[in-house]
Amino acid sequence: MATDSLPPVGPEIEAEAEPAVDSHSANEDVYGLHGVDLREKALPIRPGDLTRLLLAQPDLSDNDRRLLGKFGPRLGSFFHNEFYQRLRDLKETYAALDPDSDYAHIEGHSRVATETLDEEFLKLLEATLERANYHRLRNDVIKEAIEAPNELGLNYVPDFTLFEHLKVYARGFTTLTRVSRNLKSKFRKRTAVLDAYQRLIVILKFREGIKPGPHVRSDAVYLRMFKDVPHVDMEMHLPEQGTRVKMRWVDKAQIASPLMVGLPTVAAKLLIAATLSPALLGTALFAPLSAGVNSFFGFQRAKQKHLSHMIRNLYYLTLANNSSVLTRLIDSAEEEDYKETLLSYFFLLQHHDPDSGLQPEVLDAKIEAFLKGVTGFEINFEIEDALSKLYRLGLADLGTDGRIRVTPLEEALVNLERRWAKSYQTG
Repeated sequence: MATDSLPPVGPEIEAEAEPAVDSHSANEDVYGLHGVDLREKALPIRPGDLTRLLLAQPDLSDNDRRLLGKFGPRLGSFFHNEFYQRLRDLKETYAALDPDSDYAHIEGHSRVATETLDEEFLKLLEATLERANYHRLRNDVIKEAIEAPNELGLNYVPDFTLFEHLKVYARGFTTLTRVSRNLKSKFRKRTAVLDAYQRLIVILKFREGIKPGPHVRSDAVYLRMFKDVPHVDMEMHLPEQGTRVKMRWVDKAQIASPLMVGLPTVAAKLLIAATLSPALLGTALFAPLSAGVNSFFGFQRAKQKHLSHMIRNLYYLTLANNSSVLTRLIDSAEEEDYKETLLSYFFLLQHHDPDSGLQPEVLDAKIEAFLKGVTGFEINFEIEDALSKLYRLGLADLGTDGRIRVTPLEEALVNLERRWAKSYQTG
């Protein structure tokens, strides 16, 4: 096969990346993620679009295009059946932990919660999250995000002692902008640029004996899926019991300063006013007390504004709750496996030398260059994961020389058919 239509591996791939240029303007506050690889692992392209894109490559022969037209549906059927089994296992394990379940309990037949059921469920769930290219955020990263002041200047304090399980998984990165006013900007409009996660999944279970409030159970595992979550807004996506607003010293100083700064003057006025009339006494106290009260209620207004913003955002940015998270997650994992396998097999066909094969790192670079040209995103394609699926399905082999040799299309179709039939029979 010719390779002219696909992006070659050139200096732009092999050279070191140039330092990023800070393009933020002076009227922007930047709330960034530091020390994080922001390259995308999930492939931001629909499976159908990717299939049509590859089939449209002009250097494909008519026969290859015809065979690849059969290859895609068979590959998709295999993964669909495989992930259907996984979804069934997840739902069966989660049934006794689902706070939204409306099914009747059938004595002797319905599964009941045991001391280890939550651990069994989490093991299955986390393996699926990995297949869907989610990565877990460490607890120290979550705490840092909660404690970081947001664009309204509010600080939150986390309390994770309430939870038996609290795990947060993220996938994809994006940037969001907001216009805000705060003390730092002297209450003038200022643009806030926030690094955010495209997808966020929260898994939590309260400790036994904890009474977190009405409608909340300590024997259930809660699942939440959100989109476009700023790193510094992490507290919005956790239960209110696990975070509280912390009044900073600057907030306390704002409230107390009118009294403290004017204390000598106030004391003198109080002595004079007390000897003259109660009316003068009230006048002497009014100004400093009024300033302190205004500062206190300003802090409360910021809290209410943040709460209002949270409610408004969660209404539109919540993607799924509890068991529906499992369905969306399985769909995503199935699509990722399909796209990774199809891409790696296609590029092996395009660049394969029957005699010498292809090195994994070369294949990885070619795929990442192609995806960057198509989507505009920096993709961290997980070549080892993709190759493991090719080997498992009989679509490629790794030689003793460390090079990959692809299975011809006709044989690959037979291998897929055989493995699909086997998985269907044993499912």
